[in-house]
Amino acid sequence: MAHKVVIDPGHGGTDPGNPGRYLPRGVKEKDVTLAIGKFVRDELRRRGVEVVMTRTTDTLIALRERAPMCRADCDLFVSIHVNSLPRRSGYDRVSGFETYFLGDALTEEARRVAAMEDEALRYETGGRREGDIGFIFRDLQTNEFLRESALLADLVQDSGARVHPGRDRGVAQARFTVLATATRPAVLVETGFATNREDGSYLASTEGQRQLARAIADGVVEYLRRYEKKVLVSPAP
Repeated sequence: MAHKVVIDPGHGGTDPGNPGRYLPRGVKEKDVTLAIGKFVRDELRRRGVEVVMTRTTDTLIALRERAPMCRADCDLFVSIHVNSLPRRSGYDRVSGFETYFLGDALTEEARRVAAMEDEALRYETGGRREGDIGFIFRDLQTNEFLRESALLADLVQDSGARVHPGRDRGVAQARFTVLATATRPAVLVETGFATNREDGSYLASTEGQRQLARAIADGVVEYLRRYEKKVLVSPAP
């Protein structure tokens, strides 16, 4: 069975992404996400998976236009990002890899990350965050894929945390605008903290980017394998 996925390197163009104290001078989140995204694409294509990229150059794509690129013939959507923290006591000691799917945030940290990523809306013409009513309607549309998104998040997180030098921060859910328009299983990956010295060096290195890309691809392929098996054994209606 042929598979197709959409890989979304976060930010781009006039939106540089989150500032990172420990990324090399001149390197921005948008550069790291694009590099990792391209490596994920290459890894998946080597394994026979068709890949669509939301961007392959330094361009701005509206948050609500990204997930809809994963249409009916698409299996899943993965958005790639880099985390960061505001300056406060101990902020630069926080590290690690985490994966999100769409849902009500259960922690303040999850709410913070969603609000941080949705700051990208200010770079868009007329961009604004959807209110609660908008999310209620979106939830009705995406509930069908809630379990699948949670499974995909678990598999990507398990794979990524095994190779990442920082903490395994686990799986969480939050109301990300980029995931709200998804009509297929969708996750958002925070590949590490640009405000942590070790994470920043790892994310900026080609070796680290390739390692994370292989791990993300491993999680995606394992999800596709399980999904295909489930489809093949499902009873006829």
